[in-house]
Amino acid sequence: MKSTYLKILLPLLLTVQVLAQTPAAPRPIDLLKQKLEQISSGVSADWGIYIKSLDTGEEIAINADKPMDTMSAIKIPLLVDVYRQVDAGKINTADRFAMKTADKRFGTGVLRTLDAGLTLSFRDALELMIIQSDNSGTDMAFARAGGPAHVTQTMHELGLNSITATGTSFDWFRALAEAGDPSYAKYGPEELFTKGFPDKLTDADVERFHFEGKHPFGLASARDMGRLLEMMATNKAASEKSCKEMLRIMGQQQMRTRIPRFMLDDVSTPHKTGDFPPYIANDVGLIETPAGRVVVVFFSAHHRGYYQELEDAIGRMSEQVWGYFNYREKGK
Repeated sequence: MKSTYLKILLPLLLTVQVLAQTPAAPRPIDLLKQKLEQISSGVSADWGIYIKSLDTGEEIAINADKPMDTMSAIKIPLLVDVYRQVDAGKINTADRFAMKTADKRFGTGVLRTLDAGLTLSFRDALELMIIQSDNSGTDMAFARAGGPAHVTQTMHELGLNSITATGTSFDWFRALAEAGDPSYAKYGPEELFTKGFPDKLTDADVERFHFEGKHPFGLASARDMGRLLEMMATNKAASEKSCKEMLRIMGQQQMRTRIPRFMLDDVSTPHKTGDFPPYIANDVGLIETPAGRVVVVFFSAHHRGYYQELEDAIGRMSEQVWGYFNYREKGK
């Protein structure tokens, strides 16, 4: 009788032992993470990546808790701060004002090229701040929202403690100019814009300015920026009306060489870029597919090489995220 039991039990025990030693098949979301790691590791840069499906709750976090230089992606926290003040009745985006030469800033945007005296609404400045990353519009928004400290306070009140508005666009450009000529520290906004960058500013100065990291345009972890985007998408960052308006503005984004780069035309991608070529190419936003919505945050830093490689990597990673959540949910 005992031998009969052994004949039955031994094969079962061996089967259990083999199964216990066989590694479990990786989850599909883990395979997606591996693919993102493969793409990002092919570029000589540091990365902070955060992905979250607002429908399934699935997350991917790659170095997602380290604060990184946001560059112009900090304009999303500024936008949120403004619209929270709109909700509180403290700001009216229909208010109009005249742009002065002292309002003009270097870098991205069109306002710096237009004549002083131009009258625009606060909403115009906000729209240009997002869709063209207009630095002049950004500092007009900072001035009317209470400055970088107010934005930082608002983010911390939302529990997003890594998000810090470190200064205005003017502060950053003046610090960069100082890297080539310390005498620029005394310049005000109009003087800096009128005089331009010092001839002494070399490529080596610019590289050192970035790698020393003493003057980030803004700071945030990929996870906290993703949480802010999730709050916007679920009407928790501000009122439902304000959240919809902010996402509408982001949906008009004209810089489309990263997250939406390899998307089909019918995929909605409200997003915001951040740039410091060739070292930083950031993009943060939402991928909205027929199957649902996904938060995507791509921060980069310390890149050496062709800038297009950074943009291409973000585009390829976004394509993988879009394909995973869109087609998997459809059962394809």
